[in-house]
Amino acid sequence: MTSHDDLRPLAVAAILLLRSRLRWKPGKDMQHLEKRIRVGHLQIGTTLDEYNRIISEILRQPDSAVYHYPFNGDDYFGVVGKIDEIPWLIILSATGIMETAFPPKDLLNYLQRRNFIYLGKMSEMIP
Repeated sequence: MTSHDDLRPLAVAAILLLRSRLRWKPGKDMQHLEKRIRVGHLQIGTTLDEYNRIISEILRQPDSAVYHYPFNGDDYFGVVGKIDEIPWLIILSATGIMETAFPPKDLLNYLQRRNFIYLGKMSEMIP
């Protein structure tokens, strides 16, 4: 696991990689899209391009909040932004690969239970 001093630059690098090219683990893009539709987070008929646009928009919102998410000894990052006033959480690896994106029912509880650590607003980290 990375020291806290290195987390912000690591988060910035991962977010910039994902902004430049939205990449999912092979086959996971459609799997996550289908799950979001199945659980009602996205409307039936939502395309992968539309899902990816939601993710891209949140990654570019100046007010999005950036978190460190330590999991199984690895560093991940969470980015929280709003789409139509609904908070969405994006989770990405430290190498800039998409893990998931969804609107948690109780965002604060979700973040607290999983030990997300607040790093700052997007505008503070990526001017």
